[in-house]
Amino acid sequence: MKPKAKLLIVEDKAIIYKRLKMILKAHNYAVDKYTPSVEDAIAHIHKNRPDLVLLDIELQGEHNGVYLGKMLKTQYHIPFIYVTDHEDDQTFYESLQTQHSDFITKKEIRLTDAEAPVIQTKPHLDEKRLIRSIQRVLASQPEKEPFFKEGVMGLVDYLENLREFGSKEISKVPVKYKNIVFFTVKPFQNEDGEFEEVKTNYLWFQTLDGEYYFLKTSLKDLKKSLPYHFVRINESYIVNINPDVLSGRINGSMICIHKKEYTISATYKNEVQKRLDFFYRD
Repeated sequence: MKPKAKLLIVEDKAIIYKRLKMILKAHNYAVDKYTPSVEDAIAHIHKNRPDLVLLDIELQGEHNGVYLGKMLKTQYHIPFIYVTDHEDDQTFYESLQTQHSDFITKKEIRLTDAEAPVIQTKPHLDEKRLIRSIQRVLASQPEKEPFFKEGVMGLVDYLENLREFGSKEISKVPVKYKNIVFFTVKPFQNEDGEFEEVKTNYLWFQTLDGEYYFLKTSLKDLKKSLPYHFVRINESYIVNINPDVLSGRINGSMICIHKKEYTISATYKNEVQKRLDFFYRD
């Protein structure tokens, strides 16, 4: 039977994650793997976007669940329910700023293990509170387009130059992400073989077959909507680390993309390594 929806549980306690997963799978929901931090959550969202997130507030790492809640609301547009130990007024009112779909304390759910209780619960509680909340939130969501598209529509020239094109000339070309090598703001080599600076507020990208196209955006804004296998390596490049494009890692400060070497700056070194670790096993 096809799962009702894909859920992501962002919870730092593995035993509670396992109990929640058991409850949800019993109700035919697909559940992503253990996700104890904001960074892990973002990685899973980019790889397999969930329909709903169950979000604890106390998490591993630098950021907490309220921080992720703001991102889910403003950047990813994914509904989420807080499921947390924190039930004090300050935490509750802080969480209101993220416009969550519901706020459930763990004491409202029977989260017990066969051998020992996971947390203290009230005498007469079961999983209905959680499941009904999930059903209500999912039922209230409008039909939506996939957050991560198949690719981009690349401009064959700058927008202001396209006015000179005839009505039958192609001005935009669909390019799938899997065929893109990199996005950059570095100078590009034009048809005359000369290197030309990229206009302000534009970038260009190259495909596996050597074609290049333009986008009217910045690397910073583009990064927010790219699949997780695109990673920024320095101030000028975002590269594709899919196996069809990635040639290999040279050392700590260089990466080879489509048989060409690129420098990884110190600012982005940790993130690059994290993405490589996510997709590849040493």
